[in-house]
Amino acid sequence: DTLRNSKTGFIPTTIPTVFKQLREKGILTGIASGRGIFGVVPEIRDLKPDFFVTLNGAYIEDKKGQVIYQHQIEKSDVEEYISWAKQEGIEYGLVGSHDAKLSTRTDMMSEAINPIYPDLDVDPDFHEKEDIYQMWTFEDKGDDLHLPDSLSDKLRMVRWHQHSSDIVPISGSKATGVEKVVEYLGLKPEKVMVFGDGLNDLELFDYAGISVAMGISHDKIKEKADYITKTLEEDGIFDALEVFGMVEKELHFPQVDIETVEGPLATTKTNHGDLRIKLFPEHAPKTVANFVSLSKDGYYDGVIF
Repeated sequence: DTLRNSKTGFIPTTIPTVFKQLREKGILTGIASGRGIFGVVPEIRDLKPDFFVTLNGAYIEDKKGQVIYQHQIEKSDVEEYISWAKQEGIEYGLVGSHDAKLSTRTDMMSEAINPIYPDLDVDPDFHEKEDIYQMWTFEDKGDDLHLPDSLSDKLRMVRWHQHSSDIVPISGSKATGVEKVVEYLGLKPEKVMVFGDGLNDLELFDYAGISVAMGISHDKIKEKADYITKTLEEDGIFDALEVFGMVEKELHFPQVDIETVEGPLATTKTNHGDLRIKLFPEHAPKTVANFVSLSKDGYYDGVIF
């Protein structure tokens, strides 16, 4: 709900404008997500950011697909996790850099994972073929579920759904991933501005020089933010960047290409012929509404032009 409404898929028209203007100013952009890059929707990919920080910082690519950083989970730890999951009677998922698999398929698993990754296959032995960067639990145990001591010093559990948790390296986070990008670029944290709305952005807000909370953000995120912007639907990203002087509103002059602009047409009849006047309600809504209303009421009839 920062760049795209997760339920409706809505992306404000100002979002592509933001990426375009930042690119023109030489400002680098990145998208940091708990998802794998294969779960980033095409509309977000089309924004062409300079970096994708995925899988809670465990796998990072630049815009050319070059791997900047990767942190796999040790195969022995993956195998121990699978053994523990089976002992606990819970199902699991295994996440690679560009694909993920499920141990089986149940209604509970589908309800949790389908909104993010709708078509995952079943392959409980996926770890034998691919490196694993992240894992999932699927259960109804909630906060009562804890990793065994033998794994808890290497991995941590992050609850993201009532029936599922991410299992990630203990040092893994979006903030860690962004830090790797900043080191790669030879920059410092104070040169970084981040946007976020959820609890998994807290570490990111601690790390960056400037942090911006979306209008819909969790209260703890708002407390840490340097600036609280509007909601996604209210063009919150653009609003904040405009406040910080990093983007400018694009001006549109429809009258310079009048034949292609749709809009109401007014005809003023005079003794020297007709004047056809195109109106622009999107640019002057109150003026146009007032003029149309008065015209229909006959207010201008017989007026000397």
